[in-house]
Amino acid sequence: MRKPTLIILLFCALIVSTASARPQYSALFGQSCFLCHANPTGNGIRELYGSQFFGPQYLPVKPVSFATIEKIKPKLSETVTIGADLRTIWLATNTQSDSVEAGLSDAFSTNTGTTAQMEGNIYLQIRPTEQFMLYISRGVSDATGRMEVYGLANLKGFKGWAKGGQFQENYGIRFADHTSYVRTGLLNGFDGGAFSSPAPPYYGVGLESGTRIGGFDISGSYTAGQSNIPMDRDQQKRWVARTYGQRRLPFANKWVISAGGSWMHSPGKAIDPETSFPFAAGKTTSWGAFGGLAFEGIHDKMGTGNGASNFGWLATSLLIEYDRKNWVTPETWTPVPFEVTSAFATAQLEIMAYQGIWVLGAYDWLDNAETSSVAGEAERTTIGVTSYVLPWVEVSLKHRLYSSEDIPNQFVPGGVIKQTRNKKQIEAQLHLFF
Repeated sequence: MRKPTLIILLFCALIVSTASARPQYSALFGQSCFLCHANPTGNGIRELYGSQFFGPQYLPVKPVSFATIEKIKPKLSETVTIGADLRTIWLATNTQSDSVEAGLSDAFSTNTGTTAQMEGNIYLQIRPTEQFMLYISRGVSDATGRMEVYGLANLKGFKGWAKGGQFQENYGIRFADHTSYVRTGLLNGFDGGAFSSPAPPYYGVGLESGTRIGGFDISGSYTAGQSNIPMDRDQQKRWVARTYGQRRLPFANKWVISAGGSWMHSPGKAIDPETSFPFAAGKTTSWGAFGGLAFEGIHDKMGTGNGASNFGWLATSLLIEYDRKNWVTPETWTPVPFEVTSAFATAQLEIMAYQGIWVLGAYDWLDNAETSSVAGEAERTTIGVTSYVLPWVEVSLKHRLYSSEDIPNQFVPGGVIKQTRNKKQIEAQLHLFF
């Protein structure tokens, strides 16, 4: 699939009207992520509604009884609540090949059927009052600066909130699949070239505020980029803004539409004075649109129940995001400064085939070809199934197919950076949460 087709898909998704955490649930219910999560932008610790009711009642193949729910105590006291997300992956891929024809037929490599801990976060929430929260999230990814620690005040008079500390910036759709191209680009050379570095969201230290006006969530933040080094030695700064709205269709009450947009600007950063790393990043600007269409489903069919209070059979969520990123390297860049413009996109479709069992499909796309010195296009297609076999236990199986173009480059011997042509990948995930 090429860019014109992708743009048509995005346009169709938005024109039917206008449209982590699992954002498809927000889309299905037409509710803000704030309904289930303590963080108004979603992700992280779940409020009591999310951990004690939504999770055990709406998600699993067999909903938990209210007698069992009464025994669940995420609150350690009147002011302290805990939570967790643990995610383990098993991954296998076929061997690397320069041949388009051989790529799909290559056998799975014996050294790639391995496991890794993708996520291991423990959450702690302290609420001295209903209007103020202290929040800490620590996990296996702390070394990359992904720890969150902040204070949040609810500004009820303004239907808003303010946050200060280290947090994940609010940009686009926070897909649960963190490898979505709009979340990570093609990080670590996933077939898109040297300049397919991540689009937002990033982690930063600073201030964020937001409000809900007329059914739209609006937020903005100013941060310094953060890593495992606590001081902002490279002087990187970022401004991020996002708006998002949802509406249930008046002529089809089981359908919810949503739409929004994001913008990020970073004026650049200096060379780290302690390490003297020579490749300082230049000015970066990202912007994009996202939207979705969701169908509540047919109730009391294929294991579903509880009338209008539960997902119905064939409950469907389609979410699409399209972003562009412009990166201008510093004048000191060697051997020559240049400008890169990339386009990223992700589309995810999920359909509930039975209570607690979802089939899914996804398409990711990246194009660096708009820059003469750095060309390259890559795409990924995903099909799979996920199931909440037990409350707070999710298992998923996915098959991914990557395809990409070689990248012309005048600085590489032979003038071409070889990319993986057709690579297939199978992954299984176990997600434990509370």
